Amino acid sequence: MKTFLKATACAVLLTAAMGNAGQYPFPQNMKYPHGTIIEYANTDMIKEHYKLWKQAWYNASNGWVYAPEGKCSTVSEAIAYGMLITVYMDEEEVFKNLYKVWTSNTVGGAKNAGMNWRIGCQADNGSATDADEDAALALVMASKQWNNAGYLSDATALINWIAQNDVDGNNSLKPGSNWNPALNPSYVVPGHYRLFEKVTNNSKWSTIRSKAMQDLLACQDSKTGLVGDWCSWSDHKTISSPGAAVSNDIGFYDDAARTPWRTAWAYYWYGDSDAQKFNQTVTKWLIPNTRTASGVNSGYKWQDYMNSYIADESDSRNFVSSTFSGGLGLATSSINTDEAKSYLNTVFKVLKEKKSCASVDGCGESIAGEKYYPATLNMLYLLILTGNMPNLYDLSGFTRFTPDTTKAPSVNQIGGTQMERGDTTVGVSGLWNWGAYHDKLGIGTKMVPDSGSSPLFRKDDGSIYAEASMNIGPEPDYVPGVALKYPSAGIAVSFKKEECKQTKTCGVDFTALGIKYVRVTAKTSGPIRMAVLNTITDENAEKGLQNLGAGSEPGIYVDNSDDYVAVTYDMTPDEWGFKGANGTKITILDWVNKNAPPGADIIKTIKGFKWEVKDAQGGIGEISIKKIEFLDANKQAIDPVKLTGIVISDVPASSSSAAVNPGSSSSATVNPESSSSGPDAIHAVASVGSLKVVTSGMQVRVLGARLGSSYAVFDVQGKAVVSGRIGAADQGIAVPHKGIYLVRVDGKIHTVTVK
Repeated sequence: MKTFLKATACAVLLTAAMGNAGQYPFPQNMKYPHGTIIEYANTDMIKEHYKLWKQAWYNASNGWVYAPEGKCSTVSEAIAYGMLITVYMDEEEVFKNLYKVWTSNTVGGAKNAGMNWRIGCQADNGSATDADEDAALALVMASKQWNNAGYLSDATALINWIAQNDVDGNNSLKPGSNWNPALNPSYVVPGHYRLFEKVTNNSKWSTIRSKAMQDLLACQDSKTGLVGDWCSWSDHKTISSPGAAVSNDIGFYDDAARTPWRTAWAYYWYGDSDAQKFNQTVTKWLIPNTRTASGVNSGYKWQDYMNSYIADESDSRNFVSSTFSGGLGLATSSINTDEAKSYLNTVFKVLKEKKSCASVDGCGESIAGEKYYPATLNMLYLLILTGNMPNLYDLSGFTRFTPDTTKAPSVNQIGGTQMERGDTTVGVSGLWNWGAYHDKLGIGTKMVPDSGSSPLFRKDDGSIYAEASMNIGPEPDYVPGVALKYPSAGIAVSFKKEECKQTKTCGVDFTALGIKYVRVTAKTSGPIRMAVLNTITDENAEKGLQNLGAGSEPGIYVDNSDDYVAVTYDMTPDEWGFKGANGTKITILDWVNKNAPPGADIIKTIKGFKWEVKDAQGGIGEISIKKIEFLDANKQAIDPVKLTGIVISDVPASSSSAAVNPGSSSSATVNPESSSSGPDAIHAVASVGSLKVVTSGMQVRVLGARLGSSYAVFDVQGKAVVSGRIGAADQGIAVPHKGIYLVRVDGKIHTVTVK
């Protein structure tokens, strides 16, 4: 009996300590009425993020969430965020503790009022509107989560207080109860206002919402979709921060970064058209300019002379953080396109990889992880993105789902027959020396094909493509003075055999060969960067020169496309690389030492190209290369033999002078290792006497060739499609398809186009 009573007492105490179980325990796993969510999240990961966040920033003894820096203070924003997080994580005791801090520090000591925005060290009076709004919404959700009408009564009173104190006589949203110098765009929460109207049955909130969105859209930059931390009431232009907790230049910084999250929230719950309009403008700029959420900078300066925003690349801002990658990235959740959905996957990837420090002491210095602000937003962003921030007050249109981790983006198998590595009888556009590579760091990098194998695949029609599907792991956090190992996955093509390293003849002088452009026909998805391989960076790596060896090759990101697109890259030297394409330079990565070799030197030592996934927090990319062409100043094709030094020999002649059937055994790609290759054989696109090669319909015609001389016709991938002997002064040779062909007659190459 005593044992039973003991056990019962312990159970009661445990239940009391844990608080009442909520009606909507975590994870809620609900699809919202509108927008795109991540349906494959492992919610145990979110629990781990929450555990770290609470361990570092929540003090159970006084109910504080340490903010903005150190342990001597908290701010109303942090308390309200904590209330939002804990109501969805179903932790009522923590929620109560946080709410006690709020009610003990209200403006003027009034009941059900906004909280003084900072308490502790550097304490200050007056409320912050964003905190008031979030606390009110958290109380509404708490009333449903824990079936407590008292929370709803407090929420209603606080909402009414906000309408009287945080909104001016023109229904404009003030930044706080005690001041109104300008609009803070991130305080505009259109979804909250729709909820507040329903809770209070006060139509004034509809007017407040309309006015707030009118002001927000007026503050939005039409080019980028960005807004400043602060926006002038008079002309809606970006201005400096008046008394902000964190000092920044004028622009899109820590406050403003939350704005697309606010509008995404409104669209998720209510399908707010103004909110979607705001996010549409952001998305149009965001995707092509950042490619993935890892490409989002942690701040964008406003430049008056450009009348636009540019990335703040100062040391204190040039990094990846949850605040910006998540805040900006959530704009794509409101846009129903494949491109936006693909981008949203990268947002989740960043938020998954970024974690809070385990302790406030030493955070960001001796202890790795994110500080209070990004770590807290990381939790809020993860919750809403994964369907774990539903409108508990009104679940109309919300539907439960079961996360399916098999839906997560992953590497795909490649169709066709994989070729052997080093097989000189196959290639893309006459280039045969291809290889696949990826790291072996054990951090999640995967690739098809496997590292060390060939990325060349023969398709059903006999054509050869260079292809890969890659998923790289996250890059390590930078630590001064520590040699870090970075993930990698890609495919590369070299012009010469591996033996060239012994004689140091791997590089090719594009200038001497008259190569002005390189045209690549490919289709890609994800953050694929094409880089120029060269012998100088190889030599720097051998010398151990920091940031000047492997990884410092000049490169350019390839625009994604669903179908094959030909992109012509201008190889004119330009600073540390080349002019590039579509106004974007081929250049070194921003972390590379600016003592890197200039493009004028690299152009003389190019040994090949590589295409690899580059994404700081890890990500997926795919590429399929159909054709690579080397062009002169007039954009005429140059025989790839000039780069490789290898001539594809004639196919064994057929028994007659008639063209060989492309489907016969003699139409296979021929061996470039035959004895016909040599120093004299690399001269291309020449004519002998009066010999001419022209086209007529679906035929190639060879005029004036020596009778009995051999010929072979190759497609641009190096595959011999027809061969034989010249039997007439006007030799007609049938070809199977329209396109560019290389015609070899007596060892000389002629390029023709069958149209």
